Amino acid sequence: MISLFLDTSSKKLVVGLVKNDEVLSLVEKETLNDHSKYLVPIIDEELNKNNLTIKDINKIYVISGPGSFTGTRIAVTVAKTLSYALNIPVKSISALKQYVFEYENNDYYAVILNERNDKAYFGLYDSEYNEVIPEEYTSLDKINERLSSITSKLLIITDMEYPYSNRTTETKLNLIKLINYYKDKEDNSFNIKPSYLKKIDVEDKL
Repeated sequence: MISLFLDTSSKKLVVGLVKNDEVLSLVEKETLNDHSKYLVPIIDEELNKNNLTIKDINKIYVISGPGSFTGTRIAVTVAKTLSYALNIPVKSISALKQYVFEYENNDYYAVILNERNDKAYFGLYDSEYNEVIPEEYTSLDKINERLSSITSKLLIITDMEYPYSNRTTETKLNLIKLINYYKDKEDNSFNIKPSYLKKIDVEDKL
């Protein structure tokens, strides 16, 4: 079973290849907003390194956002195109939720990814990594309010300074656990759309 993982939702482009429970390749590259230039060549390069072709891929996992308005569309478009061309399943995954699989033994996991103007992307998940509330783009004050009601063991995963004792700033990708979690799940490729959560700048001004 060969799985392809794609993420262009942030400034870092990520391409992963997994065979069963072994990571064959994991490329993480900051491309200065040139994800469209590098994504397909990197996929080809990593397949060649592992003596594979595009036809050897059995399933695609793609991060569908939230994140960069332009960047998120790149991985989603490539994933949908490959899924359709190769007639293989595809699963879209949240850019927030992808980070919870590195951790365990907590009652709740909160992922807070800094955006700007005291706002952030926020997701809250239970011990089995199920979504507790819908992911949102909201103020830090609102996030603080939501988290203040949690009395069970909570781990905060964030890329920013956050005043909470049980906190980690290591947003790590555990590709094997992520793929095993979603291995029996798939989406209709035609229905996968980038998830932005926030309005684009022009909408905010209306």
